[in-house]
Amino acid sequence: MTGLRRLPVLAGGLACALLLAACGGLGAAPPRETSVPKVPIRRATPTATARPTATVRPTATVRPTATPAGVADAGYVTIPAGAGLAAFRISRTEVTNAQYARCVAAGACTEPEVHVHCEVSYRDAALAGHPVVCVTHGQARAYAAWAGGALPTDAQWTRACQGDDGRTYPWGEAAPDASRANYGWDTDLTNDATMPVGMFPADTSPYGLLDMAGNVAEYVESDDGDEQRSIVRGGAYYVIPENITCATRIEYGTDGSSRDVGFRVALSGD
Repeated sequence: MTGLRRLPVLAGGLACALLLAACGGLGAAPPRETSVPKVPIRRATPTATARPTATVRPTATVRPTATPAGVADAGYVTIPAGAGLAAFRISRTEVTNAQYARCVAAGACTEPEVHVHCEVSYRDAALAGHPVVCVTHGQARAYAAWAGGALPTDAQWTRACQGDDGRTYPWGEAAPDASRANYGWDTDLTNDATMPVGMFPADTSPYGLLDMAGNVAEYVESDDGDEQRSIVRGGAYYVIPENITCATRIEYGTDGSSRDVGFRVALSGD
């Protein structure tokens, strides 16, 4: 895979490759209160002890459910059943370099590739919060399995991006601009690199997923379960506005890697 980077692929080839589905007053009072009779008031302090009600915060403890296999800062959202799909959960953001590095350290993942089209180093501390790139579809699958899930299917990705109203962009129908997403190739919005995940809150789907239109495109699984097909969804940091929609889709014949393709993880529903 040479990546989505080249104009010929985007302007012409991508248009063909894209299979669009139709991204003060306490000072005086206290001294006079020295009368011992008011000790009962102190006995009322047990009310403060009645705060064990606040201990009912184990609701926050429920969060581990959304934290599979050591991915402590993942953050998953639930997508309700619909469009012929059962409910499922999916990571709010794309998997980051820091998250992927933990998988490598655990021995469950191999390091991202480095070649002419993938000179980005995931070990760069400055890029820890950026989406991991330069991984193959197979490497993305390995991470997802380590995280206790799988890559989202083609249909799941579409539902997470569009919701029930079939919107054009994750945020709706408003035309994209510099405030909405990390995109822009050969325009006055030109961007030439990834950014930390979640930097564009406007690029949010109806269910709260971030960066589905920009930053990096994402690997998904074929709906028919054919792992020989390498399908990528959504826009990336350099693509033109026409190619950052929820319908943006490219299918590759080989499993390569690119500096503008990452992924997120899906889990079964509750």
